[in-house]
Amino acid sequence: MRTSEVKLLKDNECRINELPDGVLSNIISLLPLKEAVRTSIVSKRWRYIYASISNIDFEFGAIPIANELGFMDFLDRLFISPGRLPLRKFRLRCIRSLNGREAFRHRHHANLDPARLERWVCAAIGLGIQEIYLTFTLNQLLLPSSLFTCTTLVALRLRNDHSASGFQVPAKVWLPSLKILDLYNSMCFSSDDSAERLFSNCPVLEDLVIISYMGRSGKGKLIVSNSTLKRLTIESVNWRNHSSFEIVIDAPNLVYFKYAGCEENSHLLLNMQSLAEANIDFQPNVLDQNNVHSASALTRGISNIHTLHLTSTTLFCFEELGVPIPLFPNLTNLRISFREPFLGFPGLQNFLAQSHRLEILVLELRSGDDIDEPLKWNPDPWYELKDSGASCLLSLKTIEIRSFEGSEDEVKMVEYFLENARVLEKLEIQIWAEIERRFLISKQLLALPRASQKCRVIIV
Repeated sequence: MRTSEVKLLKDNECRINELPDGVLSNIISLLPLKEAVRTSIVSKRWRYIYASISNIDFEFGAIPIANELGFMDFLDRLFISPGRLPLRKFRLRCIRSLNGREAFRHRHHANLDPARLERWVCAAIGLGIQEIYLTFTLNQLLLPSSLFTCTTLVALRLRNDHSASGFQVPAKVWLPSLKILDLYNSMCFSSDDSAERLFSNCPVLEDLVIISYMGRSGKGKLIVSNSTLKRLTIESVNWRNHSSFEIVIDAPNLVYFKYAGCEENSHLLLNMQSLAEANIDFQPNVLDQNNVHSASALTRGISNIHTLHLTSTTLFCFEELGVPIPLFPNLTNLRISFREPFLGFPGLQNFLAQSHRLEILVLELRSGDDIDEPLKWNPDPWYELKDSGASCLLSLKTIEIRSFEGSEDEVKMVEYFLENARVLEKLEIQIWAEIERRFLISKQLLALPRASQKCRVIIV
């Protein structure tokens, strides 16, 4: 190394050392916890700077630790270290998924002590924490009551993979700064009132995610009532010991709604006046007339949206249940993901016929677990649609078709759109085939007649 380069490195080192401790702490906070601790060997100046980092982010159990008890003791000291600056983010992923030889080798290692987790959360709250993300597997979940009255908390994500676990929301709940709340995988409340009390006492909540929610007791009702909520995701909701249950959503300022899973005997009551975008994925696990109420309420609740993403299973459910499709006077963007062969085409016709202002249509012909399975269609519905006329063809400007294999039925579908969409400006097709067949398919598609002189056919 040249003398000039050595001098430059020393000069840079001196400049870094001249920075205040708070600035150095923020820089180290960008590193993983293990790497942040390693900076303590740089010099005497750096020896304890890591102890005041603003982000504590680590995994417990994913990688074997020689002394887990010692590591937990280290974390205890880290939260109460002298000169500790305010804490911005605390992220813990506790994964106990060792198998085979690893599980045998580390069978004497300690598990995460729930009392330790409670102590760390309390310490983080005392340090003005803004974000808490916890992923763990504990049969006894201890969340301190102070978590539910933390005035600085902006984002909270809880995920517990232990199906028997739940938590009690205290009588007093007030989270004045919380904007993001995510509850994942078997996070269940001890009662219906607990869930309602939590959601309604977050006065600035904007984003709520509820996945694999399992009610344990009460009336079998999930109530989401919040006037500031803008984005809501609900997937796989169920109640133990209840033959039926309700999901009540009172969110007049909601702009995005995702709903996945159609459980038996579920009932939806919706108030989403400002909704602009929805993503609906009904699962045909149980097709029963008891589901008609939910499907009908859902279509009514989303009838004013601008953007809609549906799955083929959703269309199939609507068709099988005989759910009337309402007019979609504001719908301009429609995306359909086809997961399974044969499903959803009559339902797709209904949506196209009821969407008078549709401008963008995206068809994902193969997605999910069945991506390698040939998609076989019945071409007749396209002729039926042609005879009846689809309202969307008066306004449709862009069509995107993905995972196109060039089957006879698929080509007929493209031919139908090109012959009838008179204001179409772009048809983009993603071909899924080998090079030689791709060339033949492209040649066939580009030769199809077009009703719109402005239409560009793009093959990608």
